[in-house]
Amino acid sequence: MIDPEQNDKIAETFDTCALHLKRMEFAKSKVGTFIPLNRDNYYILNDETIGFLDQYIFRFSKLQDIMGTRLFPLTLEALAEPVSDKAFIDILNRLEKLGILDSAFFWIQLRKIRNDIAHEYPASLIERIEGINYLFVHIEELKQIIERCKSIIDKHN
Repeated sequence: MIDPEQNDKIAETFDTCALHLKRMEFAKSKVGTFIPLNRDNYYILNDETIGFLDQYIFRFSKLQDIMGTRLFPLTLEALAEPVSDKAFIDILNRLEKLGILDSAFFWIQLRKIRNDIAHEYPASLIERIEGINYLFVHIEELKQIIERCKSIIDKHN
């Protein structure tokens, strides 16, 4: 059984994840006609559309951060597994063994791509475009991971 304070942290974490997802869906609705991006359609985007792309990337970053720093540890703590002394890669590997993550490598790769596109360098435009497309494609995996965490926490609460 999870104590009330822990329950509050869990509820707040899921609420924050839901907020980021909601904002991402809104941003996606504003730029969806341009996805997948390519060099040609990227250059015709107006400032407002670029702003929505930036919002999507920002919210994606925030979502991935809260999942890694709060949701994953809370999920393992719900299973009475120690996390405070574990390296993040060990947490990812454990989540993979539990079936929450399909692959620890996927999470690391997603984080690398996210970090790469957060910096807008003209010389790396193609990589940025590919990264943005990758984030749009893989948002469903993040939603599934959140649902798997919720299922495990609910089961052990």
